Amino acid sequence: MSDTQIFKLLNPTGEVIMTGSMNAIMERLPDTHARNDALESMLRTAIDAVEAEERANVARAAATQILSDGITRLSARMDSFEKARAISQKRAEAEAQRRGRQRVAAMLDALPDPDQPYSLDLKERVADQHPTDILPPPRDPEEPAPDPGSLDYPPLPQVAPPTAISLNSAE
Repeated sequence: MSDTQIFKLLNPTGEVIMTGSMNAIMERLPDTHARNDALESMLRTAIDAVEAEERANVARAAATQILSDGITRLSARMDSFEKARAISQKRAEAEAQRRGRQRVAAMLDALPDPDQPYSLDLKERVADQHPTDILPPPRDPEEPAPDPGSLDYPPLPQVAPPTAISLNSAE
């Protein structure tokens, strides 16, 4: 029988109970091939839905695991970065302290030895007694005084003339 034909199921009084294809009419009657096919189709649909839900749950669990693993790896990388940065900072502080100690040691080395105030080397001793950087060389009292603008004297600083300011109000 073809499903394209329309059938009517009538009751004993002649009233129409059902109208439709033969399979549609037969699905409502117990223990027919059409009803068993319809039940099997519904069961297959339910099983497919349960399997699809299980696959979705497996996919969600896999995505959650991947996200959790990524966060764990990122956390480990952040920890190692912070540890390396702390080590680098400690090294920089140690280097700064070492440079400071070297600078202090260089200044202390530049000071004269208190146990041996005079050098044994005659050239160093003469240079220490007459530093040319600080004072002009001694001059003969018989010679005329040098010109204040000459190289023997340092230039005089230029100072602004003093100004008087009264903080009292004029009455």
